[in-house]
Amino acid sequence: MRLNTLLAAVAPLVLLLPLSAHADWPKGERDKYMAQCTQAATPQIGEAAAKSHCACGADAIKSYPAADIQALMDNKAPEALQRKALGEIAKCKAQAPAKK
Repeated sequence: MRLNTLLAAVAPLVLLLPLSAHADWPKGERDKYMAQCTQAATPQIGEAAAKSHCACGADAIKSYPAADIQALMDNKAPEALQRKALGEIAKCKAQAPAKK
């Protein structure tokens, strides 16, 4: 009976292990991404649209393993990973506001 109790207590933790591999951005990297992205996008679409687009892009890849995000940020990611990430980010198409 004790084995069943132990198994019941440990099983949920074991099932959560795969989720920890897809946790979130490494510390400080999301801010770095946002700064680089908004700086690059602001001249084309304006600051507000750039922030919105970049936040969407950051959210699009936050489910990637931390090691993949770090590789992307360090420009050391394999080409296949770069294409996949760019494809996800491209879904966040930002519309350029009408210029006055």
